[in-house]
Amino acid sequence: MVDGVTDEAEDLVASLIKAGFNEPYISVSPSFGDAITAIEKEKIHVALINYDLAPHTGFELMEELSRMGNPVPVIMTAKSKDSKIDSCAMTRGAYDYLIHANIEPELLERTIRYTVIRRKLEDQLLHAALYVELSGLPNRRAFFDRLGQGLFRADRHKQELSIFYIDLNGFKTVNDTHGHQAGDEVIRVVGDRLQKCLRRTDTPARLGGDEFTCILEDFRDREVALAVIDKITNIFDKPISYEGIDHQIGGSLGVSFYPENATDADLLI
Repeated sequence: MVDGVTDEAEDLVASLIKAGFNEPYISVSPSFGDAITAIEKEKIHVALINYDLAPHTGFELMEELSRMGNPVPVIMTAKSKDSKIDSCAMTRGAYDYLIHANIEPELLERTIRYTVIRRKLEDQLLHAALYVELSGLPNRRAFFDRLGQGLFRADRHKQELSIFYIDLNGFKTVNDTHGHQAGDEVIRVVGDRLQKCLRRTDTPARLGGDEFTCILEDFRDREVALAVIDKITNIFDKPISYEGIDHQIGGSLGVSFYPENATDADLLI
C-alpha cells in the first residue's frame, strides 16, 4: 500500500485486516521513493496506490513501475471521486479505482480478489504470446521487452548489462538429414540446457530458427559474465540424442556489454 496520508493509511490497513488479510503481509510505503524501494525488494501481489503522493501522483508511480518492468497490478485510491482520475487510472492500466470514504472491507476484499484472478488470467495469455512452446524460452518480442527494461535498470543502478548471442552450428544438417522432429529435439534440449546454466536474474530467449540470446543483469564483476560464457559453451560438449542417433551440435557465441560497447539495444545486438 502506498499512501502518504496517515489517517487514510491507517483506515485502509484496518479495512484490509477486517477483510481477512493478515497484517504481516501488508506493507505500507508512505512516499514515492519508499514504494519504489519496497517493490524492488519484495514480491508484491497487489499495490493499492493513493493518487495523491505529493509532490508526485499515483500515475507517476505507475509510470515508474512500468519503466522498471515491474508488472504488479495496481488499484488506484483517491480522497474524492474525480472522473478524470478515474478515466486516466483505467487507461493507464489500473485494475480499479476506489474512493476512500466508500471503501468497506467486503468491497476491498472482492476488488483485490478479482484483481489477482484477472492478473493470473492475463499472465497465462501473455505467456502464450511471449514464449516459444518448443523451447519454453521467451520469444523475440519478449526478448526486446526484457532488454529495454534491463537497460533502464542498468542505467538506474549504474551497473553493467551483457548480451550473449548464440548461433547453433550443425542444426541445418540435422534438420535436412534426420527431419524436423530431430531438429525440434535439438532446439528443446539446447533451450533446457541454456536455462540450467543461467541465474534466475538472467533472461534466455530464442529469437527464431537456431538463434538464441541471453541477457545478463545485476553483476558488478566482469568475471561473472565470463564464467557464464564458459557454462554456455559447455552445453555443446555432450551430444543430443534422438531416436538412437547422437547429434553433435556446436555454437558460435558473441558477447557485448552495456554501456561499454553501446547504449542502444540494436547496436548491442
